[in-house]
Amino acid sequence: MKRLLSFALFFAPLALPAAAGDPPKKDEIEVQVVAILASENHNKVDDRLKEFATHVQSKNEKLTGFKVGRTSTEKLDLGQTKKFDLVDGQGVEVTVNKERNEKGRVTLTIKPPGLDQITYECTCGKFFAMATQHYVGKDKDRQQLFIAIVAKPCVAKSK
Repeated sequence: MKRLLSFALFFAPLALPAAAGDPPKKDEIEVQVVAILASENHNKVDDRLKEFATHVQSKNEKLTGFKVGRTSTEKLDLGQTKKFDLVDGQGVEVTVNKERNEKGRVTLTIKPPGLDQITYECTCGKFFAMATQHYVGKDKDRQQLFIAIVAKPCVAKSK
C-alpha cells in the first residue's frame, strides 16, 4: 500500500484572492484547490505561502522553495464530484458529501493523485493540506506536489 500522506495539516487561509461571483446557494459549496510546488533546490517562497512553508519546513526542513502551481475554485452542489486539474497532468477528485454535520460543516472525500481516498470534515476557513508522492521536473528542477483544499461556507443547521 502506498504511503497515504507524508503529513496533513490545517492552516489559516492562504493569501489567495477569492473567486468573484455570486455567493453560494444554501446547498452549494465553494471548493478551492491549490496546487503547491515545493523544492529542495530553490529558496524563494511565494508571499502567499509563507505560513504554509513554515508548517511544511517543521516536518521537512530540506524543502526551501514554495510556489503556487495552480488555483481552481468551483461551486459544487452537495453530493457532487468534480476533478480539479493540478499540475503536470495530475488532478484531484473532490466529492462534497451529501449532508452537512450538526455544526453545519461540510465533509469532503478527496482522491489525490497516487494516494488512497480520504474523507474529512472541513474546518471552517482553514485549508487542509497534504503532500503527494508526485514530483515535477528532474534534478535541480525537481519539485514535490502539495495540495491544499478549503470548502465554504459553514452554515449551522436551523433548529
